Amino acid sequence: MKIVCFILSILVLSISISGCKENDDLPPVLTLTGAESVNHILNNVYNDDGAEAIDETDGNITKNIYIENSVNVNKIGEYTVIYHVVDQAGNEAIPVTRHVSIYNEGYIYSSQYNITETEIFTGNNMCNYNIMVAVDSFLNKRLVFSGFACDTGREVFVDFNDSLLLLPYQLIADSLSAVSVQGSGTINDTLMFLDYQLKNDSIKEFWNAEINRMK
Repeated sequence: MKIVCFILSILVLSISISGCKENDDLPPVLTLTGAESVNHILNNVYNDDGAEAIDETDGNITKNIYIENSVNVNKIGEYTVIYHVVDQAGNEAIPVTRHVSIYNEGYIYSSQYNITETEIFTGNNMCNYNIMVAVDSFLNKRLVFSGFACDTGREVFVDFNDSLLLLPYQLIADSLSAVSVQGSGTINDTLMFLDYQLKNDSIKEFWNAEINRMK
């Protein structure tokens, strides 16, 4: 009889202790480290500042954070880094998000321009028209002209470095003949200047282009 009473006492004590145990139903709290929105230069390595996770029961569980990172540093655009964490009881924190904007440093030159081109050395031709200058989506410090070489529909790209402007060799016409341009010049806030060679097969022409930003 004493043995039975002892066993019953242990069971009652166990049930009592179990009944006093509180359920962990509070989720962890996630906090961003660093800014919520970040502007980042195209083609540069992106190092995220991360986040911190604190749980009332488990303490600091930052090491358990898992991340959804959509950032593509090689294409301009808007991206997100989303942080998630779950505590040992299975409670999931409210996710937090960092917004990352990948941009081309050439955006400061994006505008409408008036271009005047003058042939030198071999002729006396001239043309004047308006073009749009936009940034390249994949290469930093590369600009795209909507027209060039006296053709409003002839798209070319140029690269800049500080005040220097480069027109890399590129074919500019779909035809049986090889039409190409290449040259160099200068750039500032309102004006670009290029000396370039226009080559049609073996025929070379030499031109300069003055490209003024329009207000």
